[in-house]
Amino acid sequence: MKEIIYLDTDKINSMLAQLDEGLISNFSMEMSGQETKTNSNQISKGKNSGMSANIKVDTGLFPGGSLGAGASFGNNGSENEILTKTILDGQKDILNKAFHDYALELLIEKLETKKLFSDGEKFEEGDLYIEKSTFRFYDFNLLRDSMDLESMNKFMRSEIEDLDMSYNQAKNLLKKINLNAKEREKIDAAKLIVSTTENTQPILGIFKQINTLGTLASKLLKDLTIIKSNNMIGLLKKEYLRESTESLSFRTDHSREVKMLIQVIGKKDTIFNGYNMGTLSVNSLDLIPNMMLDILLGSFEILEVGDLLVTPIAVYYE
Repeated sequence: MKEIIYLDTDKINSMLAQLDEGLISNFSMEMSGQETKTNSNQISKGKNSGMSANIKVDTGLFPGGSLGAGASFGNNGSENEILTKTILDGQKDILNKAFHDYALELLIEKLETKKLFSDGEKFEEGDLYIEKSTFRFYDFNLLRDSMDLESMNKFMRSEIEDLDMSYNQAKNLLKKINLNAKEREKIDAAKLIVSTTENTQPILGIFKQINTLGTLASKLLKDLTIIKSNNMIGLLKKEYLRESTESLSFRTDHSREVKMLIQVIGKKDTIFNGYNMGTLSVNSLDLIPNMMLDILLGSFEILEVGDLLVTPIAVYYE
């Protein structure tokens, strides 16, 4: 029994279709047409004369129309003619596609039968492989939101938040040699402010750096998140995740191995760190987003030289 946490059904459907195992389970076309036509004539005696006309047009999914006209002549009679015509046309295309977990079983079976899996010894671009290992999951929207600097600052410095003295004021007070009575009353508060501020500054500095990373990366990746297993790193489309990113963040442990059906798209031989970018030309503008990701991910060792860049097709426990 597979516990699937990610399934790219579009990719699976495409691959199965190419392997003569398309996922289309039902296709039908319905066409219908109906036409009703009514004619009537009426002659009657009357005293009045005149002429009248009426036109009515209906609109909607099934359009129809009606037309009426009447005339009277002298005092001897009248003649009426009524024409009604209704046209009903309908055409319906129904295409049902079943994307379900069993499609993954079919794909794996087909790839194994045709011996299309790589042996894992030496990968080339386009290779298919099932990696089994623990994994790391990185969602930068979650990372950014969890590193709210204002909230963390208030939490870590809550003890001094209500003290009526800034850090600089407290530091200057501690430097003074001759203190008056009012200043001596504030000396303990000043010591607490200085020690608390200086002790929390390093960790808040790290939080600020991570918050910056999360903000920039979330803008670059938008609806994508990162998964890494051993030296394989790939982007997951959030629309195909079976669990929320918050739930998946609890699964990144080292006690249970996950299987990843992946396709290799390249190898990371060089990582741009901001100092080896050289001179950018107009012809290299398309490389800038990748360079920025290199700088962001490389600085936290999420991306390393030698990593395989992959397209995850399915991620599951078994």
